[in-house]
Amino acid sequence: MPTDRPATASRPVASPVRRLGEWLWSAPYLLVLVPPLCWAGNFLIARGLNETLPPFGLAFWRWTFSVALLLPFVGGTLIAQRHLVARHWKLLFGAGIFGVAGYNSLIYLAMQSTPALNVSLINSAMPLAIPIAAMLMVRERVVAGQWLGLAISFLGVVWIVARGEPATLAAFRIAPGDLWVLLAVANWAVYSSLLRFKPPEMNPGVLMIATMAVGMVVLAPFMLWESAQGRTVPVTPQALAAVAYVAVFASLVAYLCWNRSVALLGPTRTGLSIHMMPVLVGVLAFLILGEPIEGFHLVGAAFIAVGIVLAMRAGWTRPHAG
Repeated sequence: MPTDRPATASRPVASPVRRLGEWLWSAPYLLVLVPPLCWAGNFLIARGLNETLPPFGLAFWRWTFSVALLLPFVGGTLIAQRHLVARHWKLLFGAGIFGVAGYNSLIYLAMQSTPALNVSLINSAMPLAIPIAAMLMVRERVVAGQWLGLAISFLGVVWIVARGEPATLAAFRIAPGDLWVLLAVANWAVYSSLLRFKPPEMNPGVLMIATMAVGMVVLAPFMLWESAQGRTVPVTPQALAAVAYVAVFASLVAYLCWNRSVALLGPTRTGLSIHMMPVLVGVLAFLILGEPIEGFHLVGAAFIAVGIVLAMRAGWTRPHAG
């Protein structure tokens, strides 16, 4: 028997979780905080387990697990957009080399021979490198206010890394692995600018899985060479937990949020969030390891906050990739 049910009764009601996700997806100033939080944990893992986890092995299995986790969710869309993927293969190939294979494996490689002070200082130059790449590649105009904000936040990072003791910087010495960090910074700057060429119709998950697959293929020969030298990822609870963390949080979650932030804010503004990493590392160390938050953390965080606000509020023109 037919009923007079209102037409709206058949419409699905979005769950609170879905509504929260949709709101966050459109809130770039919150979204941009997620990658540095995830990568702060990745930094601690790479530094703490550098003698246990080989660099290329960790990078390869990280992306292999990420692709395996993502494939069931975007496999159908990937097939539907296969012609779009083929048409933009140069973009995906470049993003996979620079942002997936290049940056992460070079940072892991640097951790084998470079002091944490060097890695922290050189890696913190990334927000300064990204605007240069953006100006050259996507003609993003960076105004004086943004450069000023970048410089102030960089001072905050240096203050935290030096633990509030300028004399600490006097101990800085060029290490063999410093070149790897510099190359990693350049790789990420290029990757962040390449994202501006992403076609609007390409699904974000398709972009991620395609670039991750490229990175995985590029890393495979290096991982096999490393294995032939007797360095493999050990099958232990600690090692597997580390790989699981970097595969889920430092890879899937962080890259999804980073890519979306670049699309909404541009490379320069998004790149500035990297300066939050030392602050977040300190917070994580306090929450997980019980390490105290010192005065230099607060002073550095204040500089970083002021710099970020200045750079975010500075006038800018939306970059274009035409």
